[in-house]
Amino acid sequence: MAAKLQDKIAVVTGASRGIGKAIALAIAAEGARVACLATRKENADPVVAEILANGGRAAGFGCRVEDAEQVRLCFDQIQQQLGSVALLVNNAGISQPVPLLEMSEDNWDLHMDVNAKSVFLCSQAAVSQMKASGNGGSIINIGSIVGENAIPQTLGYCASKATVNHMTRVLAIECAKYKVRVNCVAPGYIHTELIEDLMQAGKLSLDALKKRTPQRRLGSLDEIAQAVVYVASDEAAFMTGSVMTIDGGWSAYGYM
Repeated sequence: MAAKLQDKIAVVTGASRGIGKAIALAIAAEGARVACLATRKENADPVVAEILANGGRAAGFGCRVEDAEQVRLCFDQIQQQLGSVALLVNNAGISQPVPLLEMSEDNWDLHMDVNAKSVFLCSQAAVSQMKASGNGGSIINIGSIVGENAIPQTLGYCASKATVNHMTRVLAIECAKYKVRVNCVAPGYIHTELIEDLMQAGKLSLDALKKRTPQRRLGSLDEIAQAVVYVASDEAAFMTGSVMTIDGGWSAYGYM
């Protein structure tokens, strides 16, 4: 069976761990040449090494994706080293829960910059290359169930992910003329390092999360990665402007 993403130049932001790492590995396994972005290149290097060890093709890049100049330079480097971008996965994100009355302006700005502004900057850079190539492409934003569901003490995170949902729709409409599809994969609670960190800090309870989820479990990294592979592939050629929720039934279940 032919690889679903053979020879496509792909960019994954926040690729050093968690969902981003899983996505980078999955799309590389489907034949993509993957630019793995992290705040520092050395953070992306282990993921690149794993892809290469598995017979894939990848390169690491350091980039603060909320910084316009760094994004511009990074995408120029990717084009020079790998070729024109055909697939962008906007995965970089941050979550720092805090109650409203303890929340700082910096906390708000950090969520909006890393989670939402980066989507604008990286999408703009990628679409410029996709349009110029004439071959179109695909952008997949990694959102969250909090883009639609309100959770206390996560004002910045909820607001930024809701922004990502609507950015997805606007970009899909605007970029269709360039043959660029734009979609969002919105995970529920996935067993990641971030979730582990929040549980260790006493801000999340694993038992409570499982009890609240109809499937009585957290999602796996591979379940999200394989959804991204599908949305990126030609099998989803008529899919654009969609927010795909993958949460074990969390959003459908209205009773706490």
